[in-house]
Amino acid sequence: MSKLLTAGIKEIKKLPPEMQDNVGMDLIEHAVAWRELKEKIMEGARELDAGLGRPLDKKEFMKEFRRRHAKKK
Repeated sequence: MSKLLTAGIKEIKKLPPEMQDNVGMDLIEHAVAWRELKEKIMEGARELDAGLGRPLDKKEFMKEFRRRHAKKK
């Protein structure tokens, strides 16, 4: 375990148990999300290595990005 994570856990231990549980659930959710992202990146890298990639159309990419991430008004 890293020194920073150890220091963070030391601080969390100072919180009441119910707050520790909330922090623990948040930490688990973040760790799972990071692990899933890493897995998707590795899968993409394997696909590229296998020649399954295609040329990137920058305009189409940005259009799709904006569609997915635009703030709804």
